Amino acid sequence: MAGAIRETLYYTVGLVVLRAIGLVMLPVNTYFLSSAEYGRLEVLLSFIDVGALFFSLALPSALARFVGDEQTWEARKAVCAEYAGLALLVSGVLVALGAAFSHPITGLLPEKVSQSEFLLLLAAICLEGVLGVGLTWMRIRGAAGTFLAMSLSRALGQAALSATLLVLGFGVEGVLIASATAALAQGGAMMVYLARDCGISLRFARWREMLIYCGPLLLSALAAFVLGSYDRWVLAGHVTPEDIALYGVAGRLGALTAVLLQPFHMWWFPKRFIVLAEDNGAERSADIVSLGLLIVLGAFVGVSLGGPFAVHVLTREAYWGASAFIAFIALNYAIQETGSLLEIGCYLRKDGFAPLLINLIGAGLAILFYFTLIPRYGVPGAIAATLIAQSVRVVLTWAVSRHYAPIPYRFARLGLVSAVALALTALAAFTLHPLVMPLGAVVILPLIGWMAVRLKLLPRLDPAELPEPLRRRLKLG
Repeated sequence: MAGAIRETLYYTVGLVVLRAIGLVMLPVNTYFLSSAEYGRLEVLLSFIDVGALFFSLALPSALARFVGDEQTWEARKAVCAEYAGLALLVSGVLVALGAAFSHPITGLLPEKVSQSEFLLLLAAICLEGVLGVGLTWMRIRGAAGTFLAMSLSRALGQAALSATLLVLGFGVEGVLIASATAALAQGGAMMVYLARDCGISLRFARWREMLIYCGPLLLSALAAFVLGSYDRWVLAGHVTPEDIALYGVAGRLGALTAVLLQPFHMWWFPKRFIVLAEDNGAERSADIVSLGLLIVLGAFVGVSLGGPFAVHVLTREAYWGASAFIAFIALNYAIQETGSLLEIGCYLRKDGFAPLLINLIGAGLAILFYFTLIPRYGVPGAIAATLIAQSVRVVLTWAVSRHYAPIPYRFARLGLVSAVALALTALAAFTLHPLVMPLGAVVILPLIGWMAVRLKLLPRLDPAELPEPLRRRLKLG
């Protein structure tokens, strides 16, 4: 547990700094880009989202799943080496295909994209598979310090270059140049790290397990893209770029709900299969997931009430309308992350078809409601469509996961805490001015913590597992 605390602290520091960089760049981007340009940038970045899925090929998820089957670190290194080699091979093939078929690919986008912009987008995503495998391996290895250094160096470099190019008048293309440069630099560093730590193998002894597991997961990830970014493509045909810009700003802040769970995710997700297989693993998993759900709830409250304040402080008045969407987008992300915490049973099968079917159903519902609600209601219609689809997806995820892993979650007590938090958050959002909304969070968040303690929702911690200096400070003997 001491190692887990140390790793989580590293991830927390990294996420705080990364989000701070993102918040600094929000006023920079909105100052140098008009709302129409910012809306166009949102649509282009959604291409990065879907392109990254193809380049990653779901290999990071498969690596986390199958490393848990090996008993020694040498065997685990061999698994990672093969996944790294496949990621590198996929990158080369897809870059060649992307360059050869750039014209028909750009024709699929709802925004007109120049050849140079497309090549920059391709450069920004071409090493996503290698990066995903490497970052997952770092988390499995507990190399949180290296993970932190590599992530922060990319973010700082990208932010500095992006700001410089915006000041020089490069506009949207400047942001794309910065993204591509930072991604290529981090990808090169990751290949060096992987080569030294576990090697990069092109032997592919596990190609069959990769194909069976990764194929459905890739389709599942594409379905998740529909639930995450595809609404921008539909919105582009029915609303103005300025409306998409407001939605984009609200989305950047609403996404903090998921981001605030990431330190927990980074520690828990690569290890969850190993923990579940241990003695008393189901009960321990329930304890840890309860903590994750409480973090999601607290993140939703903080973002819903802090987001409108950030919009009014960090952006020009033209973007203040984004405040109206933040709480609903935060709720979307809270529902999404709830599903991710409950999904472990879906991944115990070795074919990956359970999450694929669930995500396909969610994506189908999302597409249906996007084309039904967006033409009539615009951005609110997109948010409502995603809420409906995500809610159905979470219910299905829990039902299927429970079949394969009957983990005794504390839903009744968690539901009580959630109901109180949601009601108080809605009351604060509707009655307080954006500049004082954070005061509501100051009251609600401690209440969530108090209820969690009283209802015994926090994981039990053995004092003997804490570092000795902390035990002495807390007088735990």
